[in-house]
Amino acid sequence: MAKKFDDPVGPARPIQGQSLLRKYPPLIFLVIVLLIAALVLPSALNLPQSNPTTVLEYAPVPPEDEELPPSAEGNVSSLGLGSSSGLTTGAPPPVPQVDPQQKGGSGQRPVTKRCVGKPLRQTEDPNSPPCVPFFEGDNGGATWQGVTAEEVKIVIYHSAFTSDQNETEGNDTSAGESTPSRKYCDLDRPDNQQPGPFATWDCTDLDSSDLQVVEAARGLSRYFNERFQTYGRRLHFYIYWASGGSASSRRADAAANWEMLKPFAVIDRATFGGFNDVYAEALARRRVSSYGSFGYLPAKDYQKNAPYVWNFWPDVEHWADMYTSYVCTKVAPFRVSHAGDDKQNEKMNGRPRRYAIMSTDDPSYPGLHYFRELVRAGIERCGIANPLDIRFPYAGANIDNRSGAQSGYGVENIAKMQGDKVTTVLWLGGMESKTTLAAERATYFPEWIVAGDRIIDDLLNGRAQAQRVWSHAWVVSSQLREIQFEESPARQAFREVEPGGRPIREYWATTLYKDMFAASKAIQVAGPHLSPQTVDQGHHAIPRTSSRDPRVAACFYDPGDYSCVKDAHEAWWDSTAPDPNRESGAVGCWRMVQGGKRYLAGTWEGGDIIFNPNDTCNGIKGASHNYATP
Repeated sequence: MAKKFDDPVGPARPIQGQSLLRKYPPLIFLVIVLLIAALVLPSALNLPQSNPTTVLEYAPVPPEDEELPPSAEGNVSSLGLGSSSGLTTGAPPPVPQVDPQQKGGSGQRPVTKRCVGKPLRQTEDPNSPPCVPFFEGDNGGATWQGVTAEEVKIVIYHSAFTSDQNETEGNDTSAGESTPSRKYCDLDRPDNQQPGPFATWDCTDLDSSDLQVVEAARGLSRYFNERFQTYGRRLHFYIYWASGGSASSRRADAAANWEMLKPFAVIDRATFGGFNDVYAEALARRRVSSYGSFGYLPAKDYQKNAPYVWNFWPDVEHWADMYTSYVCTKVAPFRVSHAGDDKQNEKMNGRPRRYAIMSTDDPSYPGLHYFRELVRAGIERCGIANPLDIRFPYAGANIDNRSGAQSGYGVENIAKMQGDKVTTVLWLGGMESKTTLAAERATYFPEWIVAGDRIIDDLLNGRAQAQRVWSHAWVVSSQLREIQFEESPARQAFREVEPGGRPIREYWATTLYKDMFAASKAIQVAGPHLSPQTVDQGHHAIPRTSSRDPRVAACFYDPGDYSCVKDAHEAWWDSTAPDPNRESGAVGCWRMVQGGKRYLAGTWEGGDIIFNPNDTCNGIKGASHNYATP
């Protein structure tokens, strides 16, 4: 009868040949030793391959400077890799001298990266990933479309500053520049050696001089290639100037980018016009990854296009959780405390708070509409019911400076709020300045609690508001602390490769840096065998933790989550504060409570906000006309 696999083992039987072991034990033992040596010793010559799912270990590479930068207190030190085959964790050879013009990373020789900080990280930016100082071996070659053994193609999708667009959207073409839409610029080629017909490829402006944004992008391209680990590949950046701000133009641009370059990834810097979600979805259908701000995407849009769409900043749901948990913890339990007197000299402070929700109905930004729904539902759960609904029509990236009948909404909105005796306005993102101007003219000074969207919560846009009104405003902001423009990671990165760079190029570098950083970090954490799947694995290996450093975001990815930042700080507007960047005559800043201490949703502490004049000013996006000139 055949023995079954789960039958118990029977009694032991004498093994044939045991008598030989008793007769010749030394000879048999010698044979066994030789067999083991033959099997084991050759394998010892092979380098072990790291398990793709393990967290990377780091070589003890000291920084070149004697004084270490402050240690990052966030979670970057535990960052995982999607694939780590071929990584070397022993001490690397000395840092080689790299020609800035050389296209490094061909895989023909090891390239050592300069690590900084404790724990070691890739660059001076405290949000940078743990350092991968050395790589040699097989990077897998063409692991995805737009990827070869030598390069990764990345398109920077940028808004065009055409005169027609500026007239309709109120944009400012700083330094008198004009950008040709529907054209490409290969950042690795000189302007006079662009491939293809001039109608498609162009790195020059109307005066045949480089656009400042192109020079900023070129500098950052060199920086990220020199400092980040790209596993033998060069990050090959192109700029494509967007054709417009409609849904149809976004789809057309996505198709054009695919047909021309078939890139691995796109960095979305099309900040004018909205419909960025349409562009990202059109690329995802072509299996192209996107990194950028995307006009406030909800989690379901990321999930629908997973794993191709990523954002450094929070998705709508995490943003709403941070804001509503703040309002319910630090506003709803208390009476009015930071309003001014109205025109009848009636006191608002000390009264029970009466709320209005102010938001945009701009159809180009559906994510802001969804944000309003989430906030309304969230604050209702903590007792704020039936707030007055106030809308404004424009939510673009720049200030609404339109005049005439289009701007009459500000006067109407203030009349509604005064009539309803509103003391506290919840401003739910979107930038405009007509409402506060109308409030100032009506001598109406309620509290303004702003949901920061990285536009309204920077210096310039805070100064665009009517200052007597805005001195009663505070913000829940995911911005990171940069006390002065000089300490901006973007400015420092650009200065490293362009020490004599012009101020306007430094300014444009600050607008490009964060999204280029996010894409470069994703490629590093993916490991040598680059694909959207290894990027996904690397990102989701980051542990969930909080940040104790106001310069560092709590960045992690929950299951089904594709946005990085999960925390925020509180700040209040001081209309009399001197400019933190020492700009002559400029006043007003967001003063960060407790130095910008950051909180995850649901962890806010303390009572009602205190406007402490000793709080530190945040100089985030501190560029002004002094920086935006040649």
